[in-house]
Amino acid sequence: MPELPELEILKNELRTHVVGQRVLELGFPEGKEGDCPVPQWKAAMEGATIVDVERHGKMLVLQLDDGFSLIIHLMMVGQLLLSSLYHGEPSDVRLVLRFVDDQLLVGQVHLKFLRLVPTAGVGELPELKKLGIDPLDGGFTAATLGEMLARRRVKIKSFLLDQRFVAGIGNSYADEILFEARILPTRIASTLSKEEVRTLHANMVRTLERGLELEGSSELAFVHLDGSKGAFQNHFRVKGRKGEPCSVCGTPIQKTSVGGRGTYFCPACQS
Repeated sequence: MPELPELEILKNELRTHVVGQRVLELGFPEGKEGDCPVPQWKAAMEGATIVDVERHGKMLVLQLDDGFSLIIHLMMVGQLLLSSLYHGEPSDVRLVLRFVDDQLLVGQVHLKFLRLVPTAGVGELPELKKLGIDPLDGGFTAATLGEMLARRRVKIKSFLLDQRFVAGIGNSYADEILFEARILPTRIASTLSKEEVRTLHANMVRTLERGLELEGSSELAFVHLDGSKGAFQNHFRVKGRKGEPCSVCGTPIQKTSVGGRGTYFCPACQS
């Protein structure tokens, strides 16, 4: 599933290429409309101009100048492609925004993971209202993290994946963060020392920023608007490397399950 760095990348690309664009036509391939109220969506979006794009955790919000916003969750394998940048043939298209300059923003994401709502009410939507702090927000400090961890009797990886506490981290980045912090994924959150909390905080920020620097992870289906892939997956130190030697100590990387999620770690480096 695309995580914070991948959605941040798409947010920035959309701001560059589609903010200011007026929607000429909203299209749904025949048979792919599902339960989407097509007439209402077309009435709200056709003729409207995209004025901003925001990211909330793993969701994108396209704001229109007519008071509506389109909320997009790419889930595991969703993609967004822009025709002026991508010259291939998209597959499994579910949504097409045609702009007045004839560019197409193509959505390969199931419509049940999209919502069109009044912009004024975006912040009150349950799925956004419950989100915790953004780890790249200036207000996210080691002290803030320590306060959240102090009373949490859950495994630290489960904490990182819980969007109610810190929004945007998923399975891949959690494994890499915990390896860099030298913390075992099964450690109980409240047992981390102050020094371990500071180390964890620093590596959360550092790992996410590295994901951005390497243009995101295309371990699964993430691509940029032009269809190109990121490179972070080529630099994973534990994720997907079961049985391979740890890059630090040479011990074989192991895989376990935490909260039902495949979890990779070094049994020697992480404690």
